[in-house]
Amino acid sequence: MNNNPLVAVFMISYNQQDYIVEALSSVLNQKTNFDYHVFLSDDASTDSTQQVVDNYLENHPKKRNVTFIKQKNNLGWMPNFIYTLQRCQDSGAKYIALCEGDDFWSNEDKLQKQIDLLESNDDIVMACHRYKELYNDGSTSDCPFFRKDFFQGKDSFKFTQADFEKFIRIQTMTIVFRSNALDLSLRTKYQFYCDTHIKHHILDHGAAIYTKDNDAVYRVHGNNVFLSQDERKKIKFTYDVYKDLIEKNNSVGYKNLLNISMRQRINSELKNKRLNVFDSYYRQLLLQQLRDTGSVALFAKNFFKGLINTKNT
Repeated sequence: MNNNPLVAVFMISYNQQDYIVEALSSVLNQKTNFDYHVFLSDDASTDSTQQVVDNYLENHPKKRNVTFIKQKNNLGWMPNFIYTLQRCQDSGAKYIALCEGDDFWSNEDKLQKQIDLLESNDDIVMACHRYKELYNDGSTSDCPFFRKDFFQGKDSFKFTQADFEKFIRIQTMTIVFRSNALDLSLRTKYQFYCDTHIKHHILDHGAAIYTKDNDAVYRVHGNNVFLSQDERKKIKFTYDVYKDLIEKNNSVGYKNLLNISMRQRINSELKNKRLNVFDSYYRQLLLQQLRDTGSVALFAKNFFKGLINTKNT
C-alpha cells in the first residue's frame, strides 16, 4: 500500500512572524479529495516565527500533515529553497505545490482545481494562475504579467518553455508541478541558480497551463528577502539570472528579457542621479549593453543621456 501523499506542499520562512500563520492556514484550509503534506523549513529566524508556528500547530487538527523543520543555522534563501524542494521530492509525492511563508492562497479549492487539471492533462507538467499583490497599506492590484488576449476568450491557455523565455512571468505561490519534472542536480551548472532556473527546467518535460483563477496573494513588504535588497542589486540579479541561462544553457530566448533588464539598470542609474557618464560603473553598463546588443546607436544614446545627467547634477 502506498502511503505517500499525492501532493507535497513546499513552504519556507525567515523572520515572518507576522505572516506565517496566514500562509500556513491558507494551505491547511484547502478542501481536497486527496492527501497532501506540508514541508515547512524555517531558516533559523531571529524573530518569533518558530514559536508562532509551534503555538499554531500545537492543537491543530491537521498537525500531522505538517513537517516543521527548524534549521539550526541560517542557510540563506536559495539553499533553504533547494533543501525544502528536495524534502518534498523525497516524500514520494506525485506533485509539488509552492507557497512561501509571507504569501498565501486565497481560495480553499485552489489545490484541488490545479491537481484536477494536471491529472486530466498528461502533456501538462505545471499549472499556475493569476494572483494579486498586497501592499503595506492594504491595497491590492491584479498581476497577470501577460496580455489578456492570450486567453482568447477561454479560462486558460497553455504555454511552452519558449513562451516562458520570451514573456511569461509566474509567481511561486501560484505553481503546482509534477515532482518527476524536478531535477535539482542541474543547479551545479549555474552561477545564479534560482526559482527561474527551476521553472525553466521543469518545462524541459512539457507544457504548462495558466488559468484565470485569482487564487493567491503575493505580499510586497520590506521583509521580503528579494524586495529588501537595494534597487541596483535587485535589477542586477535579474539580469544575471537571464545571462546565466543564456550562457550556461544556450537559452537564447531570454535575450529580450536580458536587454529589458539592462535598460532598467541604466535607467535606474540615470533616475537616481548617483552616477553619470564619467562614473566607471555606468560606463561598464553601457559597454555590457553594447556587447549584448551590438547596437552602437543605443550605446551613443545612453552615453548622451549620461552626459546630460552629469550636467544636471
